[in-house]
Amino acid sequence: MTRWQQVRRIARWEFNRFVKWRQQAYGVLIMLVVGTISGAVGKMAKDARGKQVTVAVIGREQLGFALPAVDGVRWDTTQFSAADDARGAIAADSLGGALLVQGAESAEIVLRKRAAWTSTVTTALTQARQAAAFTALPISDAQRAAMLSPFAVKVNTVTLKNGSSDVGSRLFTGAILMFGMLVLFNGFASLFTGITGEKQQRITEQIIAIVTPQTWMDGKIIGLVSAALVGTLLIGVSGLALVALLPTLLGRSGISLPAMPSDPWALLLVLGVTVLGVIMWFSFMAAVAATIDDPNSSPRSSMLLIPVLPMGLAFSLLSRPETWVAQVLAIFPLTSMAVLPVRMLMTSVPWWEPVLAVLLLAAASWSFRLAAGKIFALGILLHGKEPSWAEAWRWARSSH
Repeated sequence: MTRWQQVRRIARWEFNRFVKWRQQAYGVLIMLVVGTISGAVGKMAKDARGKQVTVAVIGREQLGFALPAVDGVRWDTTQFSAADDARGAIAADSLGGALLVQGAESAEIVLRKRAAWTSTVTTALTQARQAAAFTALPISDAQRAAMLSPFAVKVNTVTLKNGSSDVGSRLFTGAILMFGMLVLFNGFASLFTGITGEKQQRITEQIIAIVTPQTWMDGKIIGLVSAALVGTLLIGVSGLALVALLPTLLGRSGISLPAMPSDPWALLLVLGVTVLGVIMWFSFMAAVAATIDDPNSSPRSSMLLIPVLPMGLAFSLLSRPETWVAQVLAIFPLTSMAVLPVRMLMTSVPWWEPVLAVLLLAAASWSFRLAAGKIFALGILLHGKEPSWAEAWRWARSSH
């Protein structure tokens, strides 16, 4: 059996170990059912009207503007003329509340117990007062319309076709990045289980006598990446199906898909960077997992959160994508997966920057893969003690 055949067999075993098609189908079905039920219940809760509350208004003549219409609230301006009478009715639970107007700028709401409608009433009164004050200004209707109209600014760059903002590119790029991050977090648990578990089984030493540690590690990385891709893809497809079908089942208009990006090559580049980034992080985490003796007690398990840092950096650079810091992070392998797509969307990027980022990502993936194999080869023989980072670095640099 050739080395590649051994890698394929190990990858297939790891894939089938974590991807159970029947359980995956059950999970998708359960997610669709639960999502449909949750959507139906949410629609019922949103459409359901609560009991209408009667609110007495005392001092209506001091308000200076018309009482606004508030959903679920009925204003009573005639039944009570004194605040004490309204307070007595509220205490007897025969009145929902009272609005005691103290002037044109303030009022007090009296309740028997706290209610959620008070915030809605406060907002409605504020808007009604502002509208009345705006209407009372000694200006013409045309001047009022001019004051309310926004200042029109059209952004036109040479990198976007037809001079319009390419919303499709932004949405698809964001979807690809989110999918890549989900693949990472969906597969890291299986990666740690698959590698650290082998170190705790003595039979692994016999298997290593048949195949090389690097072959064993390559098969694991390929199989576990494939399992994470399939699992995340099933979740994504199920989510899209739920988003597409749920509005129809609930009698609402469906969600329209965004237009295809105007520059598909840039989208393909983002996809390639994301795939390389996933492979690089899996290889990096495989090297880390090879140093762990027991994942349940090892503090090194917290390194699973390291891929979150590049995403945080990418969000922090949204307003400054043209700086040299953003350019360096877009090329650096550990951050390029998240930062480079942001720079490509927000500013002009020289042609050599994506090329260099892809080459460095590929080189980093290859280096971490080799390091994982070397560390695993020596770590499998070490029991009861985790190697220090200095030892792991020395193992990774070794030629055997």
